[in-house]
Amino acid sequence: MKIINSTLANQIRDIHITDSGNFYFLDGIVISEINENVTYTWEEAQHVVDAIKQFYGPSNTIYYISNRVNTYSVKPSDWLNFLNGSQLNGYAVVTRSENSWFNALMEKLFLKIEISRFDNLYHAIECAKNVNKTNSNLAC
Repeated sequence: MKIINSTLANQIRDIHITDSGNFYFLDGIVISEINENVTYTWEEAQHVVDAIKQFYGPSNTIYYISNRVNTYSVKPSDWLNFLNGSQLNGYAVVTRSENSWFNALMEKLFLKIEISRFDNLYHAIECAKNVNKTNSNLAC
């Protein structure tokens, strides 16, 4: 389910739209919905990182939720670039697809934080709010 088509849409504070996908900014949470058949690279992500820093400020931590409503690929080694400048409080993947989850596990090899898996966006956002509230940096 896309966030814009859900009852969660009223929590969106800003939307950043790129050729690669849509990024929804909530209170302390960024939700990505990457477009179908995209290979998402650091070059594309850099624009989003800049928008996140501009919206939340350079020192704020966020919880990142990858809402995998489409099939796409990520260049896992590019996560190393992301980690150099990021302040993630947590990372979650929303998917029911085993292939999508496998891809997320490959990304995990390049992350220093745990990845939580959810089969619906509501639970992922609930987790993110709890993690942000406690500033615990733990997986749900």
